[in-house]
Amino acid sequence: MIEQKDFGIELTTLEPIRIGGIGSPISGIDNPIAIVGGKAVVPGSTLKGAYRWEIERYLIDTYFDRATKKWKDKNLQPCIPSTKLSPDENELVQNGLYRFYNLFQQKGGDFKGDGCHYPCTGKCRELHEICPVCYFLGANGLEGFIKVPFLYAKTAVDELYSANIDRAVQTVKQGTNRPYQLVPDGTKFNCTLTVILKDTVRDRELGKARNLKDKTRGDAWLAPHPRSKEEIIKEFIIDRLESIKTIGGYKSKGFGKVDIKVKS
Repeated sequence: MIEQKDFGIELTTLEPIRIGGIGSPISGIDNPIAIVGGKAVVPGSTLKGAYRWEIERYLIDTYFDRATKKWKDKNLQPCIPSTKLSPDENELVQNGLYRFYNLFQQKGGDFKGDGCHYPCTGKCRELHEICPVCYFLGANGLEGFIKVPFLYAKTAVDELYSANIDRAVQTVKQGTNRPYQLVPDGTKFNCTLTVILKDTVRDRELGKARNLKDKTRGDAWLAPHPRSKEEIIKEFIIDRLESIKTIGGYKSKGFGKVDIKVKS
């Protein structure tokens, strides 16, 4: 049996927002927004990415000592969920903010390795645990406890024009005045986020370490930091979702500011 709890999420745009979609040769729009069934959407992957970043930032701000570059508890260190790092991401790992397993640099200069994963494989030099963020949102080979959905709006989209200015004559360069779509400020998006509280078939319960049989250190972060379901939900779900203040692209052009409210 699965016991779950649904949370209503309402996202209100405080500025126009833009989340890119796939273009159509019929529309004539060079930069369309994401639309599903004729409705503007915030894809689940976009919301999940913003949510993940807020959990990461909360853990770093709360449990990482920037003066000593040490964690108060190493188990609370988030991972970078990828198999490849940019040079800037590698610097974050080297400075101790993030974990990244099996790190090595290829001859071409790329940094390769693993974020959280299950089970540990033969290339792992030691057993690894699952970081708190991946506990909630899932890791490679392991489901999490939270299903992040699409957010849907009911209002229509607007269009603006974007152009490049010729620096010499201070006029619009020929052929650069192109339309793009946006969602206006004051638009409301809604969805229902589902949290698994308990799964009796797989013996998993929110706030407790999972009984994982294969090679792993599992959910080691929970042992020294026991929390009730109510504390987990407030600290890592409601508060972190409501701390999301920007979403989408074009932020340097005055886009992206949002307000999120979570209702249980």
